[in-house]
Amino acid sequence: MDDLFLKNVTCLVCGNNFKTSKVRRSRYVVSKVDTDFCTYYKGENPLFYNVNICPFCGYGFTENFAEPGESSKEAIQNKIFKFNIDFSGKRSVDLAILAYRRAIDCALLQKGKNILLAGLSLHMAWLYRFLGEEEPERKYMAESLHYYKEAFEKDAEIGNLATTLYIMGDLNRRLGNDREAILYFTKIINDKSITDAGIIRMARERWQDMRGTK
Repeated sequence: MDDLFLKNVTCLVCGNNFKTSKVRRSRYVVSKVDTDFCTYYKGENPLFYNVNICPFCGYGFTENFAEPGESSKEAIQNKIFKFNIDFSGKRSVDLAILAYRRAIDCALLQKGKNILLAGLSLHMAWLYRFLGEEEPERKYMAESLHYYKEAFEKDAEIGNLATTLYIMGDLNRRLGNDREAILYFTKIINDKSITDAGIIRMARERWQDMRGTK
């Protein structure tokens, strides 16, 4: 448990305070990073602890959640249940998946932003990747791509443009949508407003990877 510490959190729905485990930043030791930013750690993985689960009402949320309106709070409290599971200690991959499923359900109930749902779905895909379960991994990659496209095409808030375009390109690549992947990577490379050298380099590398497999 030395890698973990207990953080005080306030539930955005019921207002109760509770403690939940997080990984100490001083203990982050990265072993490798996949092309879609899925990160592997030596020791505890911070991703497992991103979702806070309220032990009083069962609400699941991350630091990126906005406080729901009163009508959303009522809908959430009517639709969710408390877990008979302690999420405050060490989490396995399976427990992290359960927490993320609850966070996605809560985000949908409060009509969370597309970019929020995109990130939650991508993290779910990573969790299944850690387990080596390809079918659910692909399911959540496809859901993540859907929400990223919705955010890109319809929303004012999409986070960092270059990173969003890159993730959309890499998710298309991983799902076998080569034409779409190349369109996103090309946009990053050719768009003069994008100045993130790291993302431009990664887009070029993925494009070359795809050309090398033809």
